[in-house]
Amino acid sequence: MSIGESLPYRSPISKLLRFFCRSRDKWKAKCKEAKRENKSLKYRLAKMTEKRDRWKAEARNSAKSPSAEKVPVEEQSSKNRSGRPSRGRRGRPARPVVAAAR
Repeated sequence: MSIGESLPYRSPISKLLRFFCRSRDKWKAKCKEAKRENKSLKYRLAKMTEKRDRWKAEARNSAKSPSAEKVPVEEQSSKNRSGRPSRGRRGRPARPVVAAAR
């Protein structure tokens, strides 16, 4: 480019250069972030699909074998996973719900 040529821009070249470089860096960063998110979502989808298939297989196997041990509903609700009675919000044993006599 010679000095005598007229440019389509009125702004100084140094300002334009900074602007275009900054613009390029922004879209590159945006693209990298989008690729990272896309990869993360693909990974999550694969794990969820794997988990769903495993649960389906377990459900089908449990439906085929009715000899699976089942715990009565009352026993499940009164005990947590550790086998101890459930506790209230403050760590005390929960009070049983009693219907009020009228």
